[in-house]
Parts: sequence; C-alpha cells; structure tokens
Amino acid sequence: MPLVLVGYIIYRIVFPPWNFPKNIPTIPFYIIFLPSILNIDQTELYHLYLREPLEKHGAAKIFFGSRWNIIVTKPNILAQIFKDEDVFAKSGNQKKIPHSVIAAYTGDNIISAHGQVWKLYRSIVTNGLQHFDESPIFKNAALLGNIINKNFEDKDPKEEVTISITGLVQRLCLDNISQVVLGFNFATLTSEKCPLHDHLMHIKKQIFHPFFLTFPIFDHLPIPARKRGFKDVEQFRKQLVQHVDDQLVKNYKFEQTTFAASDLIRAYNKDEISRKQLTDNIVILLVAGHENPQLLLTTSLYLLAKYFQTWQKIIREEVMNVSDSKKLSELPLLNSFLYETLRLYPPLNTIINRCTTKTCLLGADIVIPKGTYVGYNNFGTNHDRSSWGANADNFQPKRWGDDIGTIVKNWKHAKNACKISSFHGGRRACLGQKLGLTEMRITIAEILRRYEWTLTPGWEEKMTPAGPLAPLDLKLNFRKTSI
Repeated sequence: MPLVLVGYIIYRIVFPPWNFPKNIPTIPFYIIFLPSILNIDQTELYHLYLREPLEKHGAAKIFFGSRWNIIVTKPNILAQIFKDEDVFAKSGNQKKIPHSVIAAYTGDNIISAHGQVWKLYRSIVTNGLQHFDESPIFKNAALLGNIINKNFEDKDPKEEVTISITGLVQRLCLDNISQVVLGFNFATLTSEKCPLHDHLMHIKKQIFHPFFLTFPIFDHLPIPARKRGFKDVEQFRKQLVQHVDDQLVKNYKFEQTTFAASDLIRAYNKDEISRKQLTDNIVILLVAGHENPQLLLTTSLYLLAKYFQTWQKIIREEVMNVSDSKKLSELPLLNSFLYETLRLYPPLNTIINRCTTKTCLLGADIVIPKGTYVGYNNFGTNHDRSSWGANADNFQPKRWGDDIGTIVKNWKHAKNACKISSFHGGRRACLGQKLGLTEMRITIAEILRRYEWTLTPGWEEKMTPAGPLAPLDLKLNFRKTSI
C-alpha cells in the first residue's frame, strides 16, 4: 500500500491531469527546481526553458505549489483573464493551500478575495491608498541618505564605500508603509533594535522556504519547524495589529485620520468586517506595501548603477532642483526610467492566484477544465518579442517617448493592452500603484542628489532564484556627489 501511495504521488507530480489541454506544451516538472540545484536565477530559467514554448503558444502547463497549473504570457490571453473576473476568479492562498504557513500569514484579504467580499474590502481601503500624506516618504528618504552618510565617517570625502543595500531598502519601505498606510512607525530607520522587524525577518525565512513553497502539502505534517512557523506567524499577526490598536484605536486617532488602517478599523467597529478580516487586511497592506516597493527600489538602484555613465548622470541633473512630488511625476527621464525598470524586472515574476469557476475557452482554442489554477508570468509578458520587438530584453527607457505626455500615454496604453503586467490589470489592478511610484520618485531623487554609485566589483550580477524578482544581495559602491 505505501508503494502504491508513493507511486500515485510521483505520478501526480510528474504528469499534468488528463483533462488539461493537450494543445499547449508541458513544462517538465523538474524545471521549477533547477535554481535550487544550479547557479541560475529565474530570468535565466525563463530564457532557457520557458521562453520558446510560451512565446510560441502563449500558455503552458507548469507544476508549482503542489499542483499543475496553466500559465500564460500573451497579452491577448492575459486581457481575457483580467476581464473575465467571474470565470477566472481570484483564489489566493487561503483557498489554494489553506493548510499552509503562508496562508496562515496572509489570510483572506483584498488581494486574494473574490466577488462581494473583495468589493467590500476595496470600498474600505481605496481612499487611504489613493489619498495619502507624502511627508513621511520625504522624511524617510532623507533618513536613508543619512544612514548611507554614516558609512563615510572617518573617511576621505572622495573615498567610496561599499554597502549591502537590500536590507537597508527593506527598512525604508517598512517605515514608509507603516507611517503612510498603517498609522504607526516601524522605526527601523531610527532604531538599532526593532523587535517587530526582527520578528518579521524571522517568519519570512520560514514562510518563503523554497521547498515548502513548492510543496506546501508538507505543512500538513507534524514537522517541528513548520509547527513553529504557524506559531510564529500567529504571534506576529497579533503583534502587528496590537501596534495599530495602540496607535489608532486606544487614543481614538482612527476617527480623525484617513489611513487605510483607520478605514478598516471603522469598518470593523460597524460590524462590516470581522476581527480576522481586519487582521488579514492589515497584514496584507504591510506585506504587499513594503515588499513590492522594496523590490522595485532595489532594482532601480541596481540599474542606475549599471548605467552609471548614462542614465544615472542625466536623471541626477534632471532631479537636482526638484523637490515637489507633483513635479517629480512630470519629469520625462525619471519616469521613463521607472517604467522601463518595471517592464524589465517586474517585482513579482509569476503569479498563480486565479481558479476557473467553469470549463472555459482560453484564447482561441485552449479548453480549461473547471477548478484549474491559472496564472501569468509577468517577466514573460513584459519581454514578449511580439509586443516589444527584437530589443525586448534591452534596457531602453527611450522606448516610452521623449516628453512626459507621450511617456504617460504609452505607459497607459501598454497597461490597458496587457503588454505590461507589473501592476496586474483590469478591475484587479494594483491599488498601491500610485503610492509605490511616489515612493520611487521621492527616494531616487533624494539619493541621486546626495550620492553617485556603481556596482561593487566582485558582486555577482544575479537576480533572485525564485518568487520575488530583484537583484540578489545587491552591493553598491557609493561616493558623495560633487555636484
């Protein structure tokens, strides 16, 4: 009997279900594990094994998260998924892998919810994510600059210093999201020791363990490390909401403020949402609100270093005397650079969080059975040569245009046509896009005015091996600007 069970499990892993479409290719199940075995990152994985079948067929069968899924890249197919929300219904970790540590972490939230529940969540948090106080972002960008400056103490002013940037950027983005959206300050930029931050770093290692992300079914088993993971996640969720309670509820501050967290508290007090729904959405605002900007800012700093002689220098000249957020959003060089960064390296590479509610036709001839998880490869869509031409893999901000009107028009057209999916699309387009881009403009401008930087010699130019997409353990050499 055990041998039969093992054989069945192996069969389910190696071969896609019999009712999956036969007219699209199957990505061999072992491909997803290669970055853990070989020294390749997820962009190299795409070029080596995914690009040809996905560009030819627009869709493929792929194994991930203990199941076989359909993954797409072609803009016309992606547009169908974004448009037909009722058929390709959002189905996040709380439904897909409800027994997992990551599902316990994020719960049922505005990103993963569907139907009337999602509409309720959106009505509550949209205002706080669209209309926000920018002053903490300016303050935190200056604090980041000051932390970089501490590395120059007792050094020759013309000397350069090497800084591991990933953790520093994460601290910045945590302080931004906590102050702008959640109504309290993580204070990672001003405190040497932050227990909540330390706890977050601890549970992220548990949540995003490559093996358990790929095989979340093992979270069912009484594995001591996973049992600790569940316990640590629950403690963190309670601590996070306690911080919000202390800063917004006990002093009734939520009644006078328009933070997204304040609106969630008001909805909870009116019995529109439960305590768990309040917690789930506060957690996801923190998670998505710091991780995606962290990835994008890290990548932006990387590309500014890589193209030091060209783009870093001309953008520095453009932002040097501009400190107003609205004016920053009107600068052609800065914004074409940001849009091209988002195209070249979308913060989230592969997203599989939709489940078909009935048997349906995807594209012209791909029949998808009911209950199939369908996702999309953002990197593949953003690099599709039928959309972006033979130079799709090249970093060319000028492709967006020369003046801000043309640049913004081309950006909106690319999003609406699903040629770029970094902020998703349709009714479920990212509500945090405005906040994220505002963070990028303010922070990049502040650092450019104070420093110039290059890639550290010896740093291996690699992207992350799986999941979130950004330079891996980025190291930069900073020098004070002479301008």
